[in-house]
Amino acid sequence: MTEEKAPQQQQQERQQEPQQPPPYWRKDLLQYPFVKKAILNRNLQPLAQLINFALFTFVIATGFIGISLGAKNLAVVFTWILWSVLLALVLTPLMGRSWCFMCPVVWPGEIIQRRLWNRFGTSSLRNRRWPRVLQNVWIQDFIFLIFASWMVVLVTQPFVTAVAVILLMSVAVVVFSLFPRRQFCRRLCPMGSFIGLYSSFSPVEVRVKDRDTCLIPPEKGGCHKECYVGSEKGYGCPWYEFPQNMVSDVDCGLCTECYKTCPLDNIALNVRHFGVELESEKVKRKPDEAWRSMILLALPIVYTAVLFGPWSWIKNWGDLLLYNSSVGLTQHIFYVLLVADVVLGLVPGLHYLASLGAKFLAEPKGVSARTLFVNYAYAYIPLGLMLWVGFNFSLIMMEWSYIPVVASDPLGAGWNLLGTTHLSWMPFALPIPIAEIAFALLGVFFSLKVGYTTLRRMFPDKLQAIMALIPFAVLTATLAIIFLWFYV
Repeated sequence: MTEEKAPQQQQQERQQEPQQPPPYWRKDLLQYPFVKKAILNRNLQPLAQLINFALFTFVIATGFIGISLGAKNLAVVFTWILWSVLLALVLTPLMGRSWCFMCPVVWPGEIIQRRLWNRFGTSSLRNRRWPRVLQNVWIQDFIFLIFASWMVVLVTQPFVTAVAVILLMSVAVVVFSLFPRRQFCRRLCPMGSFIGLYSSFSPVEVRVKDRDTCLIPPEKGGCHKECYVGSEKGYGCPWYEFPQNMVSDVDCGLCTECYKTCPLDNIALNVRHFGVELESEKVKRKPDEAWRSMILLALPIVYTAVLFGPWSWIKNWGDLLLYNSSVGLTQHIFYVLLVADVVLGLVPGLHYLASLGAKFLAEPKGVSARTLFVNYAYAYIPLGLMLWVGFNFSLIMMEWSYIPVVASDPLGAGWNLLGTTHLSWMPFALPIPIAEIAFALLGVFFSLKVGYTTLRRMFPDKLQAIMALIPFAVLTATLAIIFLWFYV
């Protein structure tokens, strides 16, 4: 019997073997020492969470004790004009789930959980499993829709914003105490619905550098899957992701625990081109994710119509707490049903008609309308994200001047800390139409690009794919035009 080779020699020989080229261009940011040092720093994430927790604690306080006028209260202005715009305009499109890395909502729950659960995922209290029937995003999407239907209330009522933040934190504490890891983030968090889906378009990904390294048995110098089960250097993946099998960042919270626990330094933080993950044939297409794509595609159009459209009565009916003599509960229920009809009925219905049209034009064998419905829904992700970017861009351009006002007087108590309390409303309306056209065109371009790639995998004949694309292209362009109608 020959002597077993040393692990270092095995690794050197493996590096000399020809490697399969990556499916798309990527560059590992950890090759820069300062980035790697930051990622491996155990204190970076808790510090970021603590800072944000302090900010949101102040937001809650101003929501309860500050002035009730939303435009003059820090709770509304910080949360819905500054934070939400930053999230949709910068963080998610450019850095994927970076907000999950610093999220203060789960910080108290995670501290409690890590007092009860050790780093290997077993519990000193109880060992509950998340119900199998709920291991999807249906509940998360439903919660997101509830918040969406109360959008007008949230952006006008500081008290409601404060209650919503407290409610999310309280539910997170309960879920973190009963279940290991971040089940709240994966299954319940409403913002996770938005961030998770659109992280698949972002140019940031977590992947293993060499999957073959992960397959080396421990007795031959390989690892013990510390990235998933944890070690003395860090916790097992809080998101239940197994890095060696990752092909998508939808359920990766960028918590950086896998970087700290991997004994072979085999985890990369890559930058890549926008949208390449959506074109990957390795990503499994699922009905719940398909519906999420359409829900999030419809909502920026609905929000634009409500806040910037010519129908002021829609916004009035959407605010449950600002009734006057002519607006009551009946009108508010009608508003909620109207939003639900558009989001859950009209847009998915049009997509289903497009799927039937694609099947009719392409005349495929063995490809059903349902398969087209689920698979092509992922192609709307770029358009949906760009519409969110456009909506939030117009919001910050119109409402930016409220930020220095509340920064100078966060409680609306007559303070003038920065000398900007009496700054008048100064919208920047001029760049909005040009920017909205650019965002919409980018969304249409990337959506059709992803859509064509998707159809080419489904149809062996190029002409079939082109014919199948026509109904979807018409729908994509129509939705973009409807969105632009409110701005141009």
